[in-house]
Amino acid sequence: MPGLKSIISSRVQYSVTENNLETGVIYAFCPGTMYTQYCNGFCWKPPASGCVHLEIWGAGGPGARMCCCGGGIPGNAGGYARKSFLVTTTNYVCGCVGFPPYAHSLCFQGCGDPSTVCWTSTDSNGCMCARGGKGGISFCSTSTSMWCCFYANGFCGTGPINDHCGIICNQCNGAWEGLAYGGDINCCGIIGCSSFLGCYPTCPCQFYHHAPIPSYMFADSGARITFNTTDGGIHTSGMSGSQLPAYFSSLAGINKQPTRGSFNSYCWRSDRSCGCYEMQGCSPYLPIGAGGLPPQPCPDVRDHGIRGGWGGMRIRFVES
Repeated sequence: MPGLKSIISSRVQYSVTENNLETGVIYAFCPGTMYTQYCNGFCWKPPASGCVHLEIWGAGGPGARMCCCGGGIPGNAGGYARKSFLVTTTNYVCGCVGFPPYAHSLCFQGCGDPSTVCWTSTDSNGCMCARGGKGGISFCSTSTSMWCCFYANGFCGTGPINDHCGIICNQCNGAWEGLAYGGDINCCGIIGCSSFLGCYPTCPCQFYHHAPIPSYMFADSGARITFNTTDGGIHTSGMSGSQLPAYFSSLAGINKQPTRGSFNSYCWRSDRSCGCYEMQGCSPYLPIGAGGLPPQPCPDVRDHGIRGGWGGMRIRFVES
């Protein structure tokens, strides 16, 4: 009588062997905490002789607080750099990943910190740097369209449409660029943008934000997650804080792992991601290197926006 294994094998008409996995062992570095960084950085030593495929991402630029009416645009993603080299057990890779600033300040918080590494290999030594992304900007406005506010302050974009609307990107004269240096591949940070399709800042349902993901996280040229803010319902209960659940819903599609949509929560018992609390600007909700989310304040209710993603380092080691 045939055994269970042979019966199952005779019925299976498809391969159950994974044939597209990366070779080697992967080591990833990112603190992912609210306040603390690696103490004096980190240092990795190879367990044997082989080849190192080293990648780094700078920290994402944060969103910025707004305390009344108005809104903002997303921060930019961090830069990206990659290098491959041969090592023995006497070599090493040392460095520090970028720290994403908190989303606390009015109008502009600053830029994400760079991720930097240095290494020794069998034939040379070197260093590599991926800058952090520029933080998003917010403006207070009770009547002037948000597109007009940004355009008047030198931001680039398209429009106007109907004299009031258009797309604004987080780039202007003299802006910080998330460049990268020292790698075999070096990519600038992806720029965050927003589409302001309504005339009034108190109508956020007509705002669409395009939050950036850095290069080589999900695609070689990066990605943008488009979402819009809302007002009302058990998921948000108001405009303030509504951007994060909407972002997560789109994020589930961009990485082809639809593990969740929006989360069910209630502002009146303080278990939702409510934009009016101090912790909102500290929590590292977003993926490595991702640009932070803009604020969406209710009238007379502040919103911190969302902090950018931590910087990170990834080593894929293939033993020779």
